[in-house]
Amino acid sequence: MLVFDQDEDLIVFESFVHGTNCLEAIDVSEGEYTAAYTSDGRLSALDAPEGPDGSVALATTGRSDLADLERRVTRYWQRHQTGRLPQDPLQTAHFLIDIDIDIDIDIDIDIDIDIDIDRDKQPRQGWLSRVAGPM
Repeated sequence: MLVFDQDEDLIVFESFVHGTNCLEAIDVSEGEYTAAYTSDGRLSALDAPEGPDGSVALATTGRSDLADLERRVTRYWQRHQTGRLPQDPLQTAHFLIDIDIDIDIDIDIDIDIDIDIDRDKQPRQGWLSRVAGPM
């Protein structure tokens, strides 16, 4: 699923479920997202039926506009992937999902390593023993 915001930035989700779990209802309610498509050009409708504090709903509309999707994807490549040849919507989705997975893996590994190092170097004390000192 490819979602475009007011600034014509592109967010890609692996599935409708992933998209509805990641998008915030307040942003949907305020019209932050201007278009949502499947990779083959079918239009999707974003809604926040419970208001800005609720969940996001996503449904296909039964309409297609592959030309508009391709135009938006080409503009994304021109603005954010300077020097690279524009890819079609499906290739773009795969490209961005692969980048996102690499970033998530790196962050998770760094966090896990930092936590393990901290635990190995210092004994943990409760807050009361730090405030009251030895008894």
